[in-house]
Order: sequence, then structure tokens, then C-alpha cells
Amino acid sequence: MPLREAARAACVSHTFLQSWRCCRNLTLSKETLGLNGNGIDKDEMARDLISKVDGILKNHSGVGMKKLELNLYCCRKVDHCYLNSWLRIAFRAGIEELSMLLSLISEAEYNFPCSLLFSGSEKSIRYLKLSSCVFRPTAELDCWRRLKELWLTNVLITDDELECLLSNSSMLELLWLFRCNEIVCVKIPCQLQRLSFLRAGQCRKLQEIESNAQNISSFDIGGSNLVKISFGGALRVKNMRITCSYQPNVIWYTRTKPMPSVLNVETLHISSCNEVHYKRCDDHRVAICI
Repeated sequence: MPLREAARAACVSHTFLQSWRCCRNLTLSKETLGLNGNGIDKDEMARDLISKVDGILKNHSGVGMKKLELNLYCCRKVDHCYLNSWLRIAFRAGIEELSMLLSLISEAEYNFPCSLLFSGSEKSIRYLKLSSCVFRPTAELDCWRRLKELWLTNVLITDDELECLLSNSSMLELLWLFRCNEIVCVKIPCQLQRLSFLRAGQCRKLQEIESNAQNISSFDIGGSNLVKISFGGALRVKNMRITCSYQPNVIWYTRTKPMPSVLNVETLHISSCNEVHYKRCDDHRVAICI
């Protein structure tokens, strides 16, 4: 390469390096890092992805980072030391949004290190999205005062741990729980005056949802069996969706014995895959606008 072109390439490379080293929003996945080509061995691609993510985060200046997305769903095996190191870097930078999506078939469960939030993000984290990990927040960790959105998918968290977290998240506006199979009862405290959207789906052991939040407008519940729902004195839900894939006659039950909590909704959507009594509904789906 001629000297002039080499110098020009070096300048471009240096400029590019500086641009991502101070990047505020980082989305790191096989797609964004150009590793989604055909014919690439999956294990080799996973190793390359981990290596590139490690290099990018370790060389990031830490200045101005506000959002980090780690999409590692294609990596069956990620050394937990890497994950802890990456999260430590992000938390020290004071990030506001974190999304960490791990593989559903990981070789070992990852325990999300809540204690690392004290590295700098204990007062800044606003958006948290986790999948396929163990999440054990405790009462001693007052890290959630600015949290606005919480998304948990295939996450192990108990009733008490979730209630503890919610009790310290007065700014929360959205709660999404999907396949959180340790949860039996979801209790929403009255402090969550800003909570407007609540979704709980495919949580295998879930039996009851008890909410004392005053301003929930959208409620979505889905799973194998019908779940007991109580909204206390708060009847501001406008849109409700109930999906039941196993328990029979859900539509018939809700038509003959309507729940007090749904009397004031504007739209009620009920979906059932095992209906016997309500034969007029061929596809077993009903949308009722009030």
C-alpha cells in the first residue's frame, strides 16, 4: 500500500477507534459485530463474539456510556468472569440501561451480581432487561429508586425477592415477567403509583397476582392455568388480556362468573385452547369491548 493511502487508512482507523471508545450506546451481538454469516461454525462464532465484546468493553473509556446491550443468546458457554468484568465496567460508567440476554441452554446458571451496582450505577439504572440467569436482589441493596422498566425472562427469582425489589422501585412504569418459574405469587405494593403496564406469562408455578398499585392501565396474563387476580381497590385497568393454554372452559367461566377486577375495563381479550361449554366460539378467542 502506498504511504499516502496507508496514512489515510491509519487516520480513519484511529478516528473509528476513538468514536466507539466514547460511544454512549453499545449494542453488542453477532449481528452488530458481523458474525452472522452463513457457514460459520457456531462454537467458533461464539468464541469470536466473546473475544470481540471483551476487547470493546475493556478498551472503552467509560466516559458517557449510558446504554449496554449484551446479546449472547448464541453462546452456550460464557465464562462468568467475563460477564462480571463487563458488568463492572458498565456499572462504573454509570449506565442507565442494561440488557443482558444469555442462552436458554447455557451450560451453567449465571448469578447476576447485584452488588456490582454499587460500582457507580446504584442511582442511575433506569432500564433492566435480563434473561436466563439467577437474580437475587436483597433488602440491603437500595439500587432501584430510578428503575422505570424491569424485564425478566427465564429468570430465577423468588416471591420475596421480587417483592423486595418492587418495594424499592417507586418509579417503576413497566413490569414484564416471562417464564420466571420460581414465582408463586406476585405482590405489587401500593408505592408503585407510576406502574401502568403489567405482564406475566408462562410462569409455571404462578397461582396469584395481587396488586395494590393505583394506575395500572394494561394487564396481560398468560399461562397453562387460570391465575387468581386481585386488584384491591384499584379498578383503573382499561385493557386486560387473559390467555390460558391448558385449563378448560376459561371463557365460559369468565362469562358466568366475572371477576370483580374486570368490571370497569374497556377491552377484555380472553384466549382459551381447551373450551367445551362455549361452543359458539370456534377459535376459542373472544374480544369484548365495553
